[in-house]
Amino acid sequence: MDLLSALHSFVRVAATGSFSAVSRETGASQPTISRHIALLEAHYGATLFARTTRSLMMTEDGRSLLPHAYEVLEILETAETALGRRRASVSGLVRLGVTTAFGLYTTGRLGELLEQHPDLSVELIMRDGFGDLVEEGLDLAVRVGEIAEGSLIARRLGTVKRIAVATPAYLDRRGTPQHPRDLLNHPCIAYTYGGTRHDWHFEGNGEESVVAASGPFRANSSEAVLQATLAGMGIGLLPSFQVDEDVASGRLVRLFPDWTVPELPFYAVHTGPRTLPLRTRTVLDFLIDISDVLR
Repeated sequence: MDLLSALHSFVRVAATGSFSAVSRETGASQPTISRHIALLEAHYGATLFARTTRSLMMTEDGRSLLPHAYEVLEILETAETALGRRRASVSGLVRLGVTTAFGLYTTGRLGELLEQHPDLSVELIMRDGFGDLVEEGLDLAVRVGEIAEGSLIARRLGTVKRIAVATPAYLDRRGTPQHPRDLLNHPCIAYTYGGTRHDWHFEGNGEESVVAASGPFRANSSEAVLQATLAGMGIGLLPSFQVDEDVASGRLVRLFPDWTVPELPFYAVHTGPRTLPLRTRTVLDFLIDISDVLR
């Protein structure tokens, strides 16, 4: 049993949070993965993972070893690439954390990627907020807003443009607001993830208008906000890529076309190494390609 194989098992267990997941991913038996971790723990005289019957958590020693393990494997992979020994095929599982809206957008475009690479598997983990990528076992994730964690390697995909929309039936019933301040007289469907205040900022005609979005319904999922807006429950402020088709079809009407809402940066992030495994790099390139709607 060599140290490099053990380091590879270590970084994958750190990424997935599961011995069995690495076993399925690599084709090695679960006892083999366990022996790899035990070898490292004996070699370094440290406990790398705290194990319970229900969870597997990395220890401080494990966190200290992780960047060095990535660096060693990155150097090895760079050497293999330079010598032309890397496999030409893209294979293995990539766990991708995505926001709900972007996940639905991505799902409709994944078929071509998976057809091009039949040995590649992608698991989407969809929700509008993520914590630690290592603890959640993610190879890649998308994040909206500036990246605060210095440990993450980020690739900017573009910006999220948001627009205010409502259904024609709602506007027939309640009237069409002509200025953002008119939203004070309309139920606004607030997206509640990421803070307690729900101020909508508009800029246009040389002025700025800030409206506190309020109404009888709010949600921490942008998809729920969209569905409520389509149901005529009020006015939603949503990513343009999420509603472009509905606006084009007439199911939704864009409000305040002469006003803009400050755009939010949109990133793909990972924990390293900078030279990603071929399967992860392929998915990252796919995200870059399909993010033209954000540029």
